[in-house]
Amino acid sequence: MTRSAGLWFGISGLTGLAGWGLYEFADPTYYDASLLVDYLSVAAVSSFFGASGIALILLWRNPPVARGSLFLLLAGLGAAALGLGNLLEDVFDVEAAVWAFFAGGIVMMISLLVAGILALTAGTPRRWSGLFLLLAVPGGMLGFGIVMMGVSWILFGLWIVFERHVFVVVLAAAAPSALATAMLLYL
Repeated sequence: MTRSAGLWFGISGLTGLAGWGLYEFADPTYYDASLLVDYLSVAAVSSFFGASGIALILLWRNPPVARGSLFLLLAGLGAAALGLGNLLEDVFDVEAAVWAFFAGGIVMMISLLVAGILALTAGTPRRWSGLFLLLAVPGGMLGFGIVMMGVSWILFGLWIVFERHVFVVVLAAAAPSALATAMLLYL
């Protein structure tokens, strides 16, 4: 796995949490942007999916587990389409972009699910990377899904960058708590 993929996962996770935090606390008119805070919120969430797409494509080039790596590419392309569709629809009022948003979200979620399951069932020590992919599956759903995906991507980025035996075991054990953390941040 490349450290640049880990960096992009971290950037993506932070962008997602910041974007959804801005959305929740600033209460922008997200679907009909007219104020600066509206545009910032849409830009942050769209950037989140764009950065997720870049991270997944980088991970596909050097996957932790070869089994199912094609689904990482599909998830990356889906995330990029979701982000672009979100930006075009909510900022530039391109109504047809809703199809890119919808299709990208479906492709991303199904691909992450399949890639996560295939990685977890592989017989290698890096199979635990599948856990992070599975925790990120709800990311296509706005709201809680973005928070959960953001937390998963931050943990996955740390796991990739600091791939050491003890650190991997601690993160693999802590990853299920991403759900609890995401719930706490969302509520």
